[in-house]
Amino acid sequence: ESTGKDVRIDNISLSFLHGLWVQARGLAIKDKDKTWGDFLLKAKNMDVSVKILPLLKKDIQVQRLFAPELEINTGAGVNSPVFRCGLDLNASILISSLSQDDMLKTLSAKGNIKLTNAVLNNINVLNAALDKLNMLPGLVRKLKDNLPEKYKPLMEKNSTEFKPINTGFEIRDERIFFEELLVESDAFYLLSKGSVGLDQNLRISSVLYIPQDLSAAFSNTVPELKYLEDTKGMITMPLEIRGKVPDISVMPDLNYVLQKLIASKGEALLNR
Repeated sequence: ESTGKDVRIDNISLSFLHGLWVQARGLAIKDKDKTWGDFLLKAKNMDVSVKILPLLKKDIQVQRLFAPELEINTGAGVNSPVFRCGLDLNASILISSLSQDDMLKTLSAKGNIKLTNAVLNNINVLNAALDKLNMLPGLVRKLKDNLPEKYKPLMEKNSTEFKPINTGFEIRDERIFFEELLVESDAFYLLSKGSVGLDQNLRISSVLYIPQDLSAAFSNTVPELKYLEDTKGMITMPLEIRGKVPDISVMPDLNYVLQKLIASKGEALLNR
């Protein structure tokens, strides 16, 4: 009741043959004031293996939590972004209080998480990032019109596919922290550090890297963008991800971008 969430499980089974093994079928979680169509999380199957003896000390050692098809709704409504992936997690979780009101407040954990077959539906992340670069007239249109052929199909998709993700995490103070999360797709790399609250509030600082060939195409189209390239020839852009689901904002550090562009104009004047 205190979490404001409803949980539905179609079928659950337990086994104590090798520790505690829980198998859940048809798992779904939603806010109490929403319908099941506006779910927060959904999994067709979820298997959890837990060591038994540490449970006596309120220490939950998850040997493995596996969900081959997990869905996380990151917005609201039919067309909101939905993150789909396979989840494989192991963690040591300590709960100091079994009181429902205090359980989340006293929850702490450390572990590792692997995500496979990850895709974010209903949003193209690179498109969304480029659309924010509107400080120069016609900039975004020029970039999209001069893409290398192999990237054009990617930009036309209304989704973003990711390569496997593997990272450590820590839970404390009702937030999930990660120090170095690498998210990689065919069109960009995103290196992030920050936290996600158990109340779905995000505080994430990221750096977006665009691959060399795509960066070269962008710089050839808009020469000023060459000044955003790092030493490896990749355009880089700091991003701040803030807000509470579903009201999340992804904002480039426009001060960084403008400073680079101003520097490029200054250098061009000096070289005349």
